[in-house]
Amino acid sequence: MGALMGLDSLLSIHGGKGKFVNGLGGAPGVKALVLGGGTVGRACVSVLHALGAWVTVMDINIGTLRDISQQFNEEINTQISNRYNLKKLLPEIDVVYNCVRWPKNATEYMIDREMVRSMEKGSVIVDISNNVGAIETFHETTHDDPRYIEEGVVHYCVSNIPGAIAQSTSIAYAASVLPHFRSILNNGVAEACARDGFLRRSLTTYQGYLTHEETSAIQNRPWIRPEDILGIADRELDPAPRTTNTRSENFIQL
Repeated sequence: MGALMGLDSLLSIHGGKGKFVNGLGGAPGVKALVLGGGTVGRACVSVLHALGAWVTVMDINIGTLRDISQQFNEEINTQISNRYNLKKLLPEIDVVYNCVRWPKNATEYMIDREMVRSMEKGSVIVDISNNVGAIETFHETTHDDPRYIEEGVVHYCVSNIPGAIAQSTSIAYAASVLPHFRSILNNGVAEACARDGFLRRSLTTYQGYLTHEETSAIQNRPWIRPEDILGIADRELDPAPRTTNTRSENFIQL
């Protein structure tokens, strides 16, 4: 949905440069840059590619870029994500989609104000991840007033983009969490979390204790690892990668 909102924001009636996604007669199509090749980034690429946009994906993982190239039959461009490549590419990009989970403790922006200023007037930035600190000109918006223009660039920074397609979102969300409910009902919370690392990682509170590291770091609250409060720390557990680089040593001692 973020992909479509970006294309909508390119329309002249919203302050965009007025380009059609796959071109029109002799007019060129849209050049889109997707930052991040995870679940959100790939979904964004899928929509843009299907509509005929000229798509480039940036990620810090070369393996991810190779997978995405194969997934889309080598019909999109890929680049390693770094400041040099971003600065070089942004002036020719029509719409940027941020699909990166930017670390909360990062000391610099992924896209700073100078880089935004280098883009053509009427270009668009869509911050799907909605992370403070990734883009210097970012501030959160709502569906009531979704866009603002800064440095001549249209920004779409709605924090609840799926709210615009509430029916589809609700059905898809229910379908995705149903297996977790079944596992908890059949196995109990501790066993379900032992069997599924992503479910364990998503545990936010348990028996009155904060069990989410990132929340602990952001709010400066003490936390306890889910493995410890669930009593499964000594077991062989289903693994799951960390969501961000945010760390907290503010542990609760039982």
